[in-house]
Amino acid sequence: MSRLISIRAYKYAELDDKAKENFINEMWDMPFDYEDEDEEGNPIIKYDYFGEWDLEEQIDFCEINKYLFDKYGNLIGHLAE
Repeated sequence: MSRLISIRAYKYAELDDKAKENFINEMWDMPFDYEDEDEEGNPIIKYDYFGEWDLEEQIDFCEINKYLFDKYGNLIGHLAE
């Protein structure tokens, strides 16, 4: 037998500082790689980390990706039907 439960979902901007910190800690394991050039013009791979972005960039990223969170900063968008 299945049950219907309600879960409160928050946008990143609505999270408190502790919840944002929890999500940032999770994101350290998933850097965004991009190609750049060194001083000699050779292609190199660099990494960009969510936790190094300013708050506005973090909010924009989460809104573009339609991320929803529980009050602890855990992603819960996958729970929506």
